[in-house]
Amino acid sequence: MNMMNQGIRDINQLDHVADRLLDTMHGLTGAGEEMYHKYLDYITTFDPQEAKKRRDDLEYEMGYKTHVLYAAAILCRKEMEKLASPDGRPSFQIVMDDYIPKVYEIHKKTASFLFFAHFACQRPVKELMLMLRTITEETDYVKEHVEEFEDLMYFPHETYHPLSEDEWQKIQYIAEHNIELYNQHPELNKELMYNVFER
Repeated sequence: MNMMNQGIRDINQLDHVADRLLDTMHGLTGAGEEMYHKYLDYITTFDPQEAKKRRDDLEYEMGYKTHVLYAAAILCRKEMEKLASPDGRPSFQIVMDDYIPKVYEIHKKTASFLFFAHFACQRPVKELMLMLRTITEETDYVKEHVEEFEDLMYFPHETYHPLSEDEWQKIQYIAEHNIELYNQHPELNKELMYNVFER
């Protein structure tokens, strides 16, 4: 217990240092990243769950796994490319301008693209997930399209770290859950269909 309490105090004291360190690491590798990993190794000695969460967050912050977000954008745009809204804007552009910026966590952003792709093509999320996995694995193809979605801000690293099954399942669950919620509220569904998909 004393070790855990000391560890918590250490986290409180070191977090602001680690946060500043992380701020300097975006797009970089080397000593800074290695030092942060040592910090996470220390946290593991008394709070493995917290260390894992931070390590997973680092994977996305550094862009090792953000390829999936861009792959989802590519997939969504493909499924929506022929659709337009009442004001004449492409439906996908409305999604990028009005909806995606309101979502902050990467898994949720990725699931949001699946959500709109589902309503555009009526494919089940399970099928869209298979398509998403295929695109995500084509890392060179994903990186070629990064500049087309620069507003997403989470730029992919040159190195791709595959998602765990838990991460894939989390994305699928969020997308299916959001679709279920919308289908249970016809007024929301109607508003979404009109704002984004009406020709």
